Parts: sequence; C-alpha cells; structure tokens
Amino acid sequence: MLNKSVLVGRLTKDPLYYKRGEIMIATFCLAVERGYKSREGTMVVDFIVCKAFGKLAYNIHKYTKKGQLVALTGQIQSRSYTQDKKKQYVTEIICDSIKFLTMPMSSKSTVPHSKEDISDLISESAELYSEEQITNFEREKSKAEKRARDNERNHASHKMYNQIDQIVELIDDETKNEDIKEKLINKSNEEQVTTS
Repeated sequence: MLNKSVLVGRLTKDPLYYKRGEIMIATFCLAVERGYKSREGTMVVDFIVCKAFGKLAYNIHKYTKKGQLVALTGQIQSRSYTQDKKKQYVTEIICDSIKFLTMPMSSKSTVPHSKEDISDLISESAELYSEEQITNFEREKSKAEKRARDNERNHASHKMYNQIDQIVELIDDETKNEDIKEKLINKSNEEQVTTS
C-alpha cells in the first residue's frame, strides 16, 4: 500500500505553532489549485489542513508566512473526535518534508527559488509515483474535465431546447389565431350571403 501526497500551494495564514509535552507541532492550511476553472471563471481551489512535528514543525514556524508558496510531501491521515456530542471527522496531511518555493524577506515581499530548484522538486515528486499511478491520475483528471465540458454542453442544449419549445408555442398560437381569423371571415361571409 502507498500513502504519499505531494502538494504545491500557498499558506492561507501564518502557521499555528504549539507544543504538546515535548513535541513541537505546526498546523497550517494550504490552498492548492486543481488546475481548472469553475463555470464562473475562477480557479477551483482546495484548502488542505497540514501538520508537521518536531524540527520540521519548528522550521515551518520559523520560515513560513501567509501567502508563501511551498511544496510538501506527506501522508493523508483521517481521524475523528467528539464535539458537542457530535462525531467530527478530519482529514489532514502529515508532512514528511517541505520545500520553500518563495522565501519571506519582509512582511510583504518574497524571492522565488531558481528554476533549477523547482525542476529538481518536480523530478523528485515524479519519482515518488509509478508511471501507472501518474497515468491513472491523468486519466481521472481527463474524465473530470470531460464531465465538466459535458455538463456545460447539456446546460446549453437544455437552454436551446427550451427556446425551441417557446418558438413552437408562438408558432402554434399564431396558427390558432390564423385559424380563428379564417373561421370568423368565413362565418361573416356566410352571414352576408344569407342576408342578401
């Protein structure tokens, strides 16, 4: 079995850093784009809760800030807890490693790593997955994109059929009006013939 995730995204806020006993813990939320846009034209984004422990947690606390671009590897973990007598479920990423793709210089500016560093990160990430897993991911992504296109087409087709139905109703109404006019004219002509 394999439980490995590779994420590249931006921190939604500064990491929360705390200790539980002697263990250092950093918790943060990563905004990760899905790679396609919604119908409204905005990029679809997932917000993923991540956790790190020990020295990695300390480094995340010390070197990351809100809005910073990072790449991380980790494992998906699910857990549950009870709050107000209701069972709550949480899915999060437990970080194994992190690379800072932009570094905070001040509170407002960042400097990106070199293209070589980013290429190395992508290469390392690709090695974590078999070719079959990558193919399956690409196939699923392609299916999702096709479903989105089909939904848009179905919506457009439905709208077009509604417009056609409205036109047919107007034509039917117009035809009925013509039939009524013709009957009235015929009746009027018949009455004129009988009166003369």
